[in-house]
Amino acid sequence: MDNPLKETLIGIFKASISLFPYGGALNEGLFEIRGRIAQKRINDFVDSFLLYLKSLELEYDENAISSEEFNDIYSAIIRRVIDTNNKDKLNVFRDILVNSLTVNYQSDFKETFLDLINRLDFIEIEILKMYENTGRSGSMDISEGMDGCLNMLTIATYKDRIIKRIKDNYTNITTIEAHGKYEFYICDLISKSLLIDQKSIGNTIQDLGREGLTSLYITDFGKEFLRFIKIE
Repeated sequence: MDNPLKETLIGIFKASISLFPYGGALNEGLFEIRGRIAQKRINDFVDSFLLYLKSLELEYDENAISSEEFNDIYSAIIRRVIDTNNKDKLNVFRDILVNSLTVNYQSDFKETFLDLINRLDFIEIEILKMYENTGRSGSMDISEGMDGCLNMLTIATYKDRIIKRIKDNYTNITTIEAHGKYEFYICDLISKSLLIDQKSIGNTIQDLGREGLTSLYITDFGKEFLRFIKIE
């Protein structure tokens, strides 16, 4: 089954997009080099996907491969696979593709989420996962006959843990440099609407006294992103 399925997957990609526009001798040469790199990444990804699918012994409808939904997500993922050789991110893309065989995930943000996988450093995805159980819970709706509503905001501080993770990953950096990376990662996650700094939006004495970029919680958008990629 693997070879026909692989041919089908490669064929879907070739039929769906043209990699790069080019013109002129120099551009044509660069296109050829880039094309070889892109083709290798596609082949490697498809091979990895097929091996992983086989190892899972997952039962799925083979007609799903030819479905419009699978074709859409597969083509969208392959366009991102071309732009990365990060194994962790490739595994995330692979898992999304496997899940799409059995679950039709409905979201207006699919393309945005796929872009985020490529744009975020993988450590940023790990950081976001730390905050998965923070954020708002309960209800902000006031029912008839009630004087108020019950909702809760859970905030967490993982600065020391994150800095340790950064130093474990970048073994040659100093503590000051690790703090600098921490600030960048948190600011980047905030700018992409994935995390919120309570100090920046709070209006209490306690909020004003907090250290910046420290007391954080995940947004609903961030939670949906984690559900989409299903990272463990």
